[in-house]
Amino acid sequence: MRNYLCLALAISLAHSANAQQFGGNRPTVKWRQVNSDTVRVIFPAGLETQGRRVADVVHHIARSHTATLGPTVRKINIILQHETMQSNGFVQLGPFRSVFYLTPPPASSDLGSINWTDQLALHEYRHVIQNNNFRKGISKAGYYIFGEMGQAALTNIAVPDWFWEGDAVVAETALSQQGRGRLPAFFDGYRALALAGKEYSYMQIRNGSYRRIIPNHYHTGYLMASYGRLQHGKDFWKDVTDDAVRYRGVFYPFSQSLKRRTGKNAAAFFDAAYNHYRQNWTAKDAEQADTLRLPSDANAKTVSNYRYVYADADSGLVYLHNTFQTIPAIYHSASHNSRRAFRMTAPGVGFDDYINYRDGRLLWTESRYSARWGWDERSVVVIYQPGSLNRRHILKHERRCFSPDLSHDYKTVVVSATTPDQQYRLELLDAESGKVLQQLPNPGNWYYTYPKFTADDKEIVTAVRDSIGRMALVKQAISGGETRVLVPFGMRTIGIPVLHDGRVYFTAAFADVDDIYSVPLGGGEVRRHTHRPNGVYHLAISQGKIVFNEFTADGFKLFSIPLTAGEPFDPTVNHQKGWLQPEFGEGGDLLGHVKDEGRKVRDYPKTHRLFNFHSWLPVVDDPDYGYYLLGENVLGTLQTRIGAGYNRNESSPSVGGQVSWGGWFPVLRAGADYKSNRYLNVNDSIQVLWNELDWYGGLSIPLRLSSGKFFRGLTLSGDFHQVMRSSAGNSKYRFRDKNIQYVDLGIGFSNQRVKALQQIYSHFGQSLTMRYSRSVNNIPAEQIFGRADLTFPGIRNSHSIVVQLSYLKKDTSLRYAFSDPFSYARGYSKPFYEHIFKVGSNYHFPVAYPDWGFANLLYFSRIRANGFYDYMSAFNFRNRRTVTFASAGGELFFDTKIGNVLPFTFGMRYSHLLNDNPGDPSRKGRYELIVPLQQLFSY
Repeated sequence: MRNYLCLALAISLAHSANAQQFGGNRPTVKWRQVNSDTVRVIFPAGLETQGRRVADVVHHIARSHTATLGPTVRKINIILQHETMQSNGFVQLGPFRSVFYLTPPPASSDLGSINWTDQLALHEYRHVIQNNNFRKGISKAGYYIFGEMGQAALTNIAVPDWFWEGDAVVAETALSQQGRGRLPAFFDGYRALALAGKEYSYMQIRNGSYRRIIPNHYHTGYLMASYGRLQHGKDFWKDVTDDAVRYRGVFYPFSQSLKRRTGKNAAAFFDAAYNHYRQNWTAKDAEQADTLRLPSDANAKTVSNYRYVYADADSGLVYLHNTFQTIPAIYHSASHNSRRAFRMTAPGVGFDDYINYRDGRLLWTESRYSARWGWDERSVVVIYQPGSLNRRHILKHERRCFSPDLSHDYKTVVVSATTPDQQYRLELLDAESGKVLQQLPNPGNWYYTYPKFTADDKEIVTAVRDSIGRMALVKQAISGGETRVLVPFGMRTIGIPVLHDGRVYFTAAFADVDDIYSVPLGGGEVRRHTHRPNGVYHLAISQGKIVFNEFTADGFKLFSIPLTAGEPFDPTVNHQKGWLQPEFGEGGDLLGHVKDEGRKVRDYPKTHRLFNFHSWLPVVDDPDYGYYLLGENVLGTLQTRIGAGYNRNESSPSVGGQVSWGGWFPVLRAGADYKSNRYLNVNDSIQVLWNELDWYGGLSIPLRLSSGKFFRGLTLSGDFHQVMRSSAGNSKYRFRDKNIQYVDLGIGFSNQRVKALQQIYSHFGQSLTMRYSRSVNNIPAEQIFGRADLTFPGIRNSHSIVVQLSYLKKDTSLRYAFSDPFSYARGYSKPFYEHIFKVGSNYHFPVAYPDWGFANLLYFSRIRANGFYDYMSAFNFRNRRTVTFASAGGELFFDTKIGNVLPFTFGMRYSHLLNDNPGDPSRKGRYELIVPLQQLFSY
């Protein structure tokens, strides 16, 4: 049983890596490639420079920087996606490929400022090196038995998630002038815990929390991976991971290897790494600051965050606030210590959470998507003015932009814009229509961040990144486009500028934390205004004070200090201590030594390795079980599945296959399934038993319609089936209808409002499924099904009300039975009916947040309960009676993690039956254990 559970966990972990969107690119995209024995970089036409650069960086790493994990180099396909607004990347097995999302992040403090394509190449290719060198021992056997996902499965069990990402962050730090290991902000989470004296166990650190601030596996991983290198040498992890993936020591092989080599298991090694770093984090030099106690926090018993703050003309404050129980919303407080705060509005979902404020007007960007093509993402600018007739004015023109600012005459908006061919610029938009009025020149292709108008609206002040990742604070004239550097270029990150009384105030990572600095608007001496114990990210000048947010162990909090002239500061001198300048023995900055090797660019055929079989995957979705060979091409336009299954309800084995093509507007699919020994109870004494061959073909149109605060999707589908049946076993029933042709039409719609961390369900959501099946060759067979799930807020922010409505009607000839998707009243067996209706009401609420586990096997994050009432009415066409089935009861669910990685929810249910149960009228109650094993295979 233990081995089976490990396999299920492993394959689920491999499956979770599949972030590639199926059929997400327009068919008009012309793909090109740089191809070698080490890497194939695939990119849209027009990105030849980026494609060659990625290939050159990868070759340089492959030649000189793989030995710390092993010498094995296997070829990887890397796809450059140029129309996304997210800043991301991933490597996956099943199939083996990597995808780079090319738009740089607007904030520099979190991920850094080096050339985004270069950083992706450093970080993601480290994952390639990991996968190439972890195919050993038992993990290699997993590859031969289950394919690439089998290897991913076993290596994800053997090697903890913190090492995968921590080692990659070490790589980007070791091979560049920056990387996250040199960013003060990257350590804010652990530094906040150290300053607050909060101690969490290794299991708590691994699994996170619904009620505490706990750094994620990137931060944990860097602490531990860097500590291992610094203390035990750069080859230390090669031996540890070699033991782990070979499963030397079946239970906890990674931790056992650490114990053998250092005398410390994983938990003790974490403690040592944390202690090594936190000795550098003290508050002894920090000035005194007043903590602002604002009313939006009055009822917050969970973590709360103040992300941005602005001074109002009437001495008030405007800020973005959220908690673990509430979504981000913008509030106005009349003063620094006001007892009341007015909730202005809640912004919609964007690709970053930045908001801006100007004289009673709020600005932000919201995400917009191509309805069909998942890789095509854009933004719209929103201007919100409380009290106006059209409070929320959305500029009509969609574009790829961030960080809007409004001119003082309210006529113009400036945004930081990017194009699909990775050109960056400042755009001036008409504040009414969104039309582009002007594009400022950018000969150096700087990446602009957080532009701000000067008081006379004649210039823009903005922090910029150059092509190698140096940042500067510049001022650019709107007329003529001339630029002046206010803070010189350097490898330290610069944050959001604030203009006040002829000076530019800004946050920057010039020292060991992000602090507040200023420079005259006309240029001159930089001055430092704060010496904070932890990172500062946004500020406002209000009532003679600097109000700023700072990260703490309870979230981002607001503080204030008197506004002073500050102290002179030289940003060209290195003020960071040694712990932010690690030496990992890789020879220094690799990126500065990578040369253009003149690699040839050719067209990439979309038909290249279309079927590309890569893995065998079990499916456990009771009552259906199966085992399937999976294939998918690198571009994610063709998926194939071939295998065998078993339906437990019908004791029916099956074999079949399906192919799906997502390269056109409709997704096309075709396949065949052969099922043997299907059965149907005609009445209490007669059972039909048959074999069935089902050929089918069809299409679906998946549409993403998300906007504002709602994630919204619509899928239309239709399939044609040709079914051939024959009697099976000892069935006495002779088929009149051996060949059946039918259509299966479906519609699915989901609309879910964004939810806070502790909210179990969306406070306002709708999910609708409708399906209609009907024969088309004069055989009476028909079925219609509909289900709606509606969610509403409960008494408290973390509570949810869920109402479920279901209806199913089928023909009464019983000459063919379509699959049954109906969810019956809890506690009852399936009744006999022609049509059936159900309404279910549920009240979900949290019971406890244990943050407790045992043996690194099972960790309990949340316990929650649900009280329910189901009412079901079924019409029995034999006796022409309508029968009622009602039940009430409760459910208790445990939200857990298996092996510190895999989310898994299980529970128990008691149903009290208010009517007789078909087939067992004496039963008045039923206990059930809810263990949805499919979670293990679909995470």
